[in-house]
Amino acid sequence: MAKAVTDIDMKALDALIKRVQEAKEHDLSLSSEDCQLLLDALLTLAAMQENLANNDITINKLRKLVGMVQSSEKLKSSLAQKRAKKSRARPRKSTANKVKPELKHHQLERLKKGDNCPECETGKVYKYEPATLLRIVGQSPFTPEQHVMERLRCNTCGAYFTADLPDEVKADGKNNQKYGYSARSIMGIAKFGMGSPYYRQGSMQDLLRVPVTASTIFDQVEYLANDIYPVFKALTQLAANAKHFNLDDTTHRIIDQQPVMKKQRHSDKMRLRTGVYTSGLIATTQDNHRIVLFETNIGHAGEFIDSILTDRDKSQPPPLLMSDALPSNRPCVE
Repeated sequence: MAKAVTDIDMKALDALIKRVQEAKEHDLSLSSEDCQLLLDALLTLAAMQENLANNDITINKLRKLVGMVQSSEKLKSSLAQKRAKKSRARPRKSTANKVKPELKHHQLERLKKGDNCPECETGKVYKYEPATLLRIVGQSPFTPEQHVMERLRCNTCGAYFTADLPDEVKADGKNNQKYGYSARSIMGIAKFGMGSPYYRQGSMQDLLRVPVTASTIFDQVEYLANDIYPVFKALTQLAANAKHFNLDDTTHRIIDQQPVMKKQRHSDKMRLRTGVYTSGLIATTQDNHRIVLFETNIGHAGEFIDSILTDRDKSQPPPLLMSDALPSNRPCVE
């Protein structure tokens, strides 16, 4: 019968820790024996955490689990059975999209392994499981970076030679561009993805001591909008041949928007229009992909979908449209 636990003394444990540290520092692989020791330790730790979390452990069980008392059941098989049972009972929440915390190691300066204990002055201190603290820190979404590039000049011809910027800096903006593409993206997400007005973003930046005015944020988001406008046009062309549309609009406000003369639908007459609306559309393509489009201007949702259906392939069958019964939501393009 295989052993349920693996016995290891402090000397062997210190040697294992040293080998793991060396492997990490020099990008080396561990031996199969060391991998087995680490696997046994992880299985033991996982079993302890599960039992502690479920309040299903006694001191005697804990002593058996860590190998202080021989246990009659195999750790690996019992742990595998418990995990299989739990996985069948409820799916585990995926953590693939979570940002992993940055590891910061802090060395103990006043003591090292093998020193006398400062409390009892008799024993020797040895390596133990490190203490941990998960800290979520707050900071401004914008970090100013001052790039200082070394320059040399010829004392004869006066030619200058300037150090190159790192590739990641070049990729984030053009030469002499103060606000990088990444900063512009955050500004746009805050405005249109989270509904944070420009002035509110500016006020927040003042509080965080990285001042960016509301007018500057507006200008940077306009650069962003100009860059991604071709993407919007491509999406509208793809949406034109969708098989299903969800459509609606809601009132909105553009401060400097003036009334305009627009042609009436189903008529050649012109009419003065003042109502500003945000029209939203979800187009389901033939291969079941969804395209979400918004447009804010003087016009209704029906006019928005008219502009999209103008590019529809005539060979496609009529699409399904889901909206409320307002006449302004009905398309007039056949």
